[in-house]
Amino acid sequence: MSTHALGLTLALDERGLHPATRARAHLVVEVTAVVPGIERARPPLSVVLSVDTSGSMAGPPIEHVIQSIDRILTLLEPTDRIGVVGFSNNAYEVAPLAAADAANRRLVSTRAHRLCADGGTNIEAGLTRAAGMMPPRGVHERQVVLLLSDGAPNVGRASAEDLTALARSFRPNVAVSTLGYGPNHHEDLLQAISDAGAGRHHFIADPKVCEMELAQALGAQGDVVAEDVELTLLLEKGVEIARFLGKPEVRFGAAGLKIGVPDLLEGSRFLVVAEVDVSTPREGGSWGLLRASLGYRRAGERERLSVDAGLTIDVGGAVVGHPYRGAGAPASTVDPVVRAKVLCARADEARAEARALADRRQFEGAAAVLRRMIQAIQAEPWFVTNDGSPLAEAVEQLVDEATAMERRPSQEAYSVFRKATMVNGFTHSAPSSTHCSELAISRVAGVLPRAELVVLNGDLAGQRFPLVRAKAVIGRTPTADVVIRDDKVSRQNAAITGQDGRFSVMDLGSTNTSALNGRILSQPEVLSPGDVLRIGDVELRYKEPGRS
Repeated sequence: MSTHALGLTLALDERGLHPATRARAHLVVEVTAVVPGIERARPPLSVVLSVDTSGSMAGPPIEHVIQSIDRILTLLEPTDRIGVVGFSNNAYEVAPLAAADAANRRLVSTRAHRLCADGGTNIEAGLTRAAGMMPPRGVHERQVVLLLSDGAPNVGRASAEDLTALARSFRPNVAVSTLGYGPNHHEDLLQAISDAGAGRHHFIADPKVCEMELAQALGAQGDVVAEDVELTLLLEKGVEIARFLGKPEVRFGAAGLKIGVPDLLEGSRFLVVAEVDVSTPREGGSWGLLRASLGYRRAGERERLSVDAGLTIDVGGAVVGHPYRGAGAPASTVDPVVRAKVLCARADEARAEARALADRRQFEGAAAVLRRMIQAIQAEPWFVTNDGSPLAEAVEQLVDEATAMERRPSQEAYSVFRKATMVNGFTHSAPSSTHCSELAISRVAGVLPRAELVVLNGDLAGQRFPLVRAKAVIGRTPTADVVIRDDKVSRQNAAITGQDGRFSVMDLGSTNTSALNGRILSQPEVLSPGDVLRIGDVELRYKEPGRS
């Protein structure tokens, strides 16, 4: 049994190449975590919360953050450490980094309740002060900064280039994840900071769900299985990379191309996709295109491990590992499995291009970019709609975003939709829930009632969906927890969440609205037995069996 926490595979999207030719193909490098069978206790966490206390956080936003800090203290073990930083015009220590025992939890809670909102937004100071609180990293320890902000930086260094360089300078010992709070945060910047800090970006749509989202962000840190991950590619003679799809972090060195990879959660995958020009040798036979090495550390460990792989093709035949299967095999040389991953990368590029156009209110052009990508994917003879694959999910996301652009949303509606869809990429994907994040959410949820949703109309009338988890997404694709197959239902339309022993419903900022008892959902609302939720044209009644 392999003891590695990561797997590494290399492939071309063309099954075979002719001798003495120059061809364009796509290289796909896939990093996956975890190899089945590996069970390890999570390492102790040292977490510094860096909280935006600028003037825009006054009122409910800062009040909910304070409540959330109280709640997440209960998620930590005594072997963990917790500290808090506040930042506005400058950054200041709220509570020092110390063991998450009973005495320090009381200290953190007491000092957090003194937080007040005033001044500007100095993200640079917030990051620097938080990272500076970290001591030299222990042998078995994971260090993380969780930065929460509701606006754009307007004090200190504010450019993406400067702030991403700062986050990158903390690696490999300190990871940075970000939480965008409310409708006015700078999602592009926070996403870039988390990418540079090898972390993740989370969206807090409403102060009422701050506890759940912060708990999930903290819980996810316990699900990280590999950190300080770096991929090295060494190309053989005759192979040139024309371009990488997307914007991976690439450096050129004597050992080859170095590509930064984020910290990886259990069950996640990370794709590196490149267009390559290949000049094949004159003689047929086995030919090596490139070698790859994946260096990493297990979460919280010091020892550096590596996984090596190579890609060899049979010139004049088939790519090793993807041979033709008998006389009935298709004449096409395209490998559908690998091409699907290429198209996921192209879908992410199309979404980024469309977003840039929509930012300039060029909605027709944005929709056209997305529709062309949808057509290109659907034209593939092997593509299957709604089969639950990453590519099928990518198509459904493209459909949602094209529909949103075609409706020419108001600036406010577009801003909310943009933030809600910012974190949904298909070249870096992770399960919607993992062990530690699920545990964290369930603790915030408390003891929930036995409940279900019952469909009242349409083809699914009478179908029951028991609410067995603390968070259930309602959408039209097979990956949703409550699947409603209807053209007027978005891929991820709404969510039922548990908090303090009650279920609530919230809209997820999709192209199709959600309504409760005839009122459009503009904020999370607590559910009561008998409430009717409308998603698209489908109505669902919330029931708690045993109660009226």
